[in-house]
Amino acid sequence: MLALDSSRQALRYDRAMDHAARDVTTISSPTAVAGPRIALLGLGTVGTAVAQRLLDPAWSAAVAARGHRVPRLVGIADLDLERDRGLDIPADVRQVTDFGELLDEQVDLVVELMGGAGVAGDAVLAAFRAGKSVVTANKHLLALRGRELEDAAREAGVRLRFEAAVMAGVPVLGPLVDQLAASRMSRIRGILNGTTNHILSTMASDAREYEDVLAEAQLRGYAEADPSSDVEGLDAAYKLVLLSRLAWGGWADVDTLRRGNPTLGSDVAVGISAVKRSHLGAAARLGLSIKLVARAERLADGSVRGAVTPMAVAAGSPIGSANGVSNIIELIADPAGRVSMAGPGAGGAATSSAILADVLALSAGAGSSWGQLPPAADLAIEDDLVGPQGWLVVIDGLGALGFPESVKPLALATTDEAFVTQPVTLTELTARSRLFDLAMTVYPVLVDAS
Repeated sequence: MLALDSSRQALRYDRAMDHAARDVTTISSPTAVAGPRIALLGLGTVGTAVAQRLLDPAWSAAVAARGHRVPRLVGIADLDLERDRGLDIPADVRQVTDFGELLDEQVDLVVELMGGAGVAGDAVLAAFRAGKSVVTANKHLLALRGRELEDAAREAGVRLRFEAAVMAGVPVLGPLVDQLAASRMSRIRGILNGTTNHILSTMASDAREYEDVLAEAQLRGYAEADPSSDVEGLDAAYKLVLLSRLAWGGWADVDTLRRGNPTLGSDVAVGISAVKRSHLGAAARLGLSIKLVARAERLADGSVRGAVTPMAVAAGSPIGSANGVSNIIELIADPAGRVSMAGPGAGGAATSSAILADVLALSAGAGSSWGQLPPAADLAIEDDLVGPQGWLVVIDGLGALGFPESVKPLALATTDEAFVTQPVTLTELTARSRLFDLAMTVYPVLVDAS
């Protein structure tokens, strides 16, 4: 009986296919509905990628097919309009060198991709005064002037969105504000800079030194000619400020965030500039990787601690095994638990995806990136290396001298030139290390990273 019913259903289906055209329901291509008129400020790598999509009829058709109003590029501001960027810009798209010329009634929405915190910040504020909402990927600007911009946007009654400022095309800010709104965020941690992750993972896999890999990364375009923002941890610190704003309600001062580990017996270095091939080898023999980890944690008393420094991480963990230019973030909250996201953290294509998603969100009536959060206060992020914790201690030349008796009570695991300690304060570790004269580099151990 079941087979008979099935054959009858198939027969009815086949007959339906033979109906006259007037009897067949068809789905026609949606008619594109005009969306916001866009002024693009900045035509660098990311700005060019955004312009390419805004000018691409196939992209516009795909946007319309998903039910969105189609944004239209009507103006571009850049200091160098003569350089060939491979764009076929229509004659009706205004091209100017002064962004102020685009803040008129012919523009609905501004996309700021100029970079920096000075002129770019002035442009965003001018757009607010002109009644324009803004989309930006400028984490430098937001980290340094975020509270000022947020206050100005609220006062002007306009919106500011910046999903692309953290992890490029990987959506993390939206879920942090919306999908995880019912959970209390307790920890944020991850790899937020692809350049440093590429350098460290290449050093480890190829047994090469920092300077050599950095130079190659610059030649391949993975690192800037001036790589300081990346390798000294500033870029990741900017992103941590944005994440903390949305997680805990305040804008932190990026200059107060620790960006270097103690190097006992020599000068303290920021970011990854003091990491050596020997350190990575010693870590690997102990089952660890060394990664530049941005992290912040809200304690039971409401205070927040954090930093952006190299850490020793279990090699098989998601953070420890992330290689190349990949980014990964873990959000730990109650009752949601641990939520992880990973993907490309930079590049014109990935970043343009997040920027244009923000444009479409504004076109559909969405609010600012902070959603329903109340106006921000100031947020103090205290140094997270002050309390007891495990340490990976690397001592060049230790193998030739033998393991020092002074630190044996602290050691949980050892190699010839490194050991991992039980939880101990940096003060106690420093006091014990003064009993011998070798320079030590210490890396905090990231716990609960499996």
